Amino acid sequence: MENSRISRRRFLQMTGLTAASAAFLAACPAPAGAPGAEGGGGDAAVETTTVSMGLTWGASFQPRQGEFNDMFMERNPDIELEVVYNTWGDHNNIVPTWAAADQLPDVVYVHGSRSFPWAFEGISVPLDSYTDSDTEFDVAGIWEESLRLYRFQGSLHAIPYDHGPILLGYNKDLFDEAGMDYPDETWTMETLKEKALELTNLEAEIPTWGYTGECPTFVGTGGPSTLTGWGTELLNEDENQLLIDTPEAREAVQFWVDLIHVDKSAPTPAESEAFEQGPWLGGRIALANVPSWETPGLADFANFGWDVAPWPEGPVQRATGSFGSGFSITKNSKNPDHAWRFMSEYLNVEGMSFVWGESGRGSPARKAAYESWMNSEIAPEHAQFYLEALDTYAVTSRPYQTLGAAELNDIVNRQVTLLKSGETDPDSAIAIIVEEGQPVLDEAWDRLQAG
Repeated sequence: MENSRISRRRFLQMTGLTAASAAFLAACPAPAGAPGAEGGGGDAAVETTTVSMGLTWGASFQPRQGEFNDMFMERNPDIELEVVYNTWGDHNNIVPTWAAADQLPDVVYVHGSRSFPWAFEGISVPLDSYTDSDTEFDVAGIWEESLRLYRFQGSLHAIPYDHGPILLGYNKDLFDEAGMDYPDETWTMETLKEKALELTNLEAEIPTWGYTGECPTFVGTGGPSTLTGWGTELLNEDENQLLIDTPEAREAVQFWVDLIHVDKSAPTPAESEAFEQGPWLGGRIALANVPSWETPGLADFANFGWDVAPWPEGPVQRATGSFGSGFSITKNSKNPDHAWRFMSEYLNVEGMSFVWGESGRGSPARKAAYESWMNSEIAPEHAQFYLEALDTYAVTSRPYQTLGAAELNDIVNRQVTLLKSGETDPDSAIAIIVEEGQPVLDEAWDRLQAG
């Protein structure tokens, strides 16, 4: 608590600690030199304004946040930072609960998928007045593909800190054993299919597959990676019309399904479940979807050599999915100007470089900060391919601006599960997605138009 500057009262309000926990905290002595602590003399105290934050970092990353917070407060002695850490799974439910009770902190972490509904619900506030007047912040230095996640009715409601695309990851050890060249920018989807089949060995005591089988999918980061190379998409730009009932979409989905059920060069879900860490992290997959945010986990846990290559070019174009997260100032902030002072330092080039780039935690949403991530100890050797994708062919994955996103995702994911298990076919899956999903989009659009 001391490193994170969490006040007792704010912590109790926002996390709902039990009476026993409250009594324990009340008994904790204040740090030496703190207001009210014995022996805390010295110069007259600077009047401070508190900026509170709701974040999602795990224990291993909290010290990095604490280090930044300490440096910020040294530079800004009139601001005191308070942090509450939620788990990722809890945060997206806790924030609306805080909002309903009017107990939101000044700043909250917001996943790209939550920005639109939270803006609609009034949880976040527009930031344009700050980005327009703070010329040193340079919002134009942030990739447009990442900013589009956080715009609502023409206003920017959050600032991204990371945005990552999917690339083609590969197990170097399996390629070396097969005597094959690593993937490169010349690969097409047909190359992927050919090499995945060559790298598959189901006769071994522990089978090896050429491809992980993560595609097909339609939503999340895998959507463009599944479809857009064939010149098709899941949704239109307004996200009120499904576009996948096309020959191009059927061809794309059939390609990925055949890798699993015809070529058998990708495992079925049941086959994957036989591996505690999954067959990719377990070293039994040659090729996999690797978004930039998964590279820290690979650096920590993979017991094989690995790297990344560009996503293969499709029959029509090269395209891959991308997504990210950011931070919003909330409707309950009593000190939005001070909160912006924190955000402007946290999310400028230096802040992104220190917190996420140099630590290897995530690929920054600013191009000017990207080299710090590529040069970090845990980034893959060819991390520059992520930068090239963001510059040229990464597509922000839909849905992200419809109030029906969660329900549509459930509908789509049920059909994806059946496709991967072999219990349905592309024509049937697409027909059901349209039949069940379009009414959801229609209702969400009507609700949005009604305000």
